[in-house]
Amino acid sequence: MKVFKLHNANSSQAKYLQLAETVRNAIKQGQLTAGDKLPSVKSISQDLGVNRHTVMKSLAELVAEGWIESIQRVGYKVVHNLPIERSSTLAQVNDSSHPTNYRFVRSGSQLPTYPASDCEYNFAGGQPDLTQFPFDEFKRCMSDVLSRPQLVELSYGQSAGTPELIEQIKRYLRKSRAITEREVVITNGSQEALFIVAQLLLQTGDKVAVEGLGYPPAMSVFSSTGAELVGVKQDDQGMCPDDLEIQILKGNVRLIYLTPLHQYPTTVTLTISRRMAIYQLAVRHSIPIVEDDYDHEFHYRCQPLAPLATQDPAQLVIYLSTFSKIMFPGARIGIMAVSKAMAKAVTEYRLMICHKSNVLMQAALAKWMSNGGFERHLRRTTRLNLQRRDHAIAVLKQYDCFEFDIPDGGMALWVKLKQSKNVNQAPPSAQKLAEKCQQMSIYVQHEKQFQLNKNSEGDNYIRLGFAGMNEGKFADGIALLANSLHIKN
Repeated sequence: MKVFKLHNANSSQAKYLQLAETVRNAIKQGQLTAGDKLPSVKSISQDLGVNRHTVMKSLAELVAEGWIESIQRVGYKVVHNLPIERSSTLAQVNDSSHPTNYRFVRSGSQLPTYPASDCEYNFAGGQPDLTQFPFDEFKRCMSDVLSRPQLVELSYGQSAGTPELIEQIKRYLRKSRAITEREVVITNGSQEALFIVAQLLLQTGDKVAVEGLGYPPAMSVFSSTGAELVGVKQDDQGMCPDDLEIQILKGNVRLIYLTPLHQYPTTVTLTISRRMAIYQLAVRHSIPIVEDDYDHEFHYRCQPLAPLATQDPAQLVIYLSTFSKIMFPGARIGIMAVSKAMAKAVTEYRLMICHKSNVLMQAALAKWMSNGGFERHLRRTTRLNLQRRDHAIAVLKQYDCFEFDIPDGGMALWVKLKQSKNVNQAPPSAQKLAEKCQQMSIYVQHEKQFQLNKNSEGDNYIRLGFAGMNEGKFADGIALLANSLHIKN
């Protein structure tokens, strides 16, 4: 072996690593080739002026990496199957012009081309105003949890959630919704709950009855199982039971999905008579109902109608809710209130996704609920959202291009774009308006985004969230939006 200079000899790197890099570079550059015998330890030590123990440690490193091998009574030799040769061969086959052709057998939801949070005016329907959350108050609860951690709970187990939070949520559901005698499972947001339910109850060839205009993430989850989505007609009273029965009688409907309180996206509240009719159909045909009660807290005109889960003798209702609208989406707290059989199945399936919930967040939330901070924040937020709803109504009424019904609750308005008085002007397109809004840093959702039937001609409505922005910003955003329709106030 020729005398080589140590790689980066002036650096603070350990000498054995410098020597290993020297030999490695000699192999890469072809000064040493496969099968070449390395000089003795003594010779290398003398040539490079390093301790023999350093040389031995360096050679052991190269053996471990697969560059050289130690042969008894022979010494060290460069291996025939070099790591660099394997890497080069793979790189030639799989260079940038020939990317790996993965066999994807599933697909997820399409990523947004422009995230709502990046826009100056964010009219997303379920977005709370994060500036109103009492972070300092919640921080004290989190600090208390970290100061006196329950070490047992930090280990694996209890995939249904922390016992303290489960107890607080049971109490909360009993007081706010009259939901009792249900097992509570806490999930990583309601979307995880939807995914688990779909995986447990659906398979290829099954059908899911959903609202024709509905919640796209739920539709995606159900479709991912291979199930067929069946759109049920809806009107100003919600899902139509007569059409649901027609779909059920066609066969193989295995699940019904509802957003009965403030229907997503139309904000319509499903009437009591229709709730009863839909429940009776479900019982008659033994079809579970997923009741997605995503913003129950924000109902303003009167007390909200009780969820279907409050009167469910057949134990068919799978009740879902979330804290994302009350706290913030990043909290990732979803709620399932279900039968014992469903709770067991969900908890066991969840073990395949994650062994443990976010204990610190759940423990802090439980403490916040127990000391009354949660209910105080909820009362403040409800008052604020009502105020902002009324303000949004007043702002929209200043323009003659919008038409809407006032919802009893929720965090958004379902707004129709009115036909211009100019008969020569084409009817406004909600989709084109939303696309135009992107260029103005305005996020708004349009009717076609919620349609199960993508060939539907409906293109008149937009969904305007009013809870996430202060009143001044909301008014400014609406002014820009109205102006983009070329209609003056």
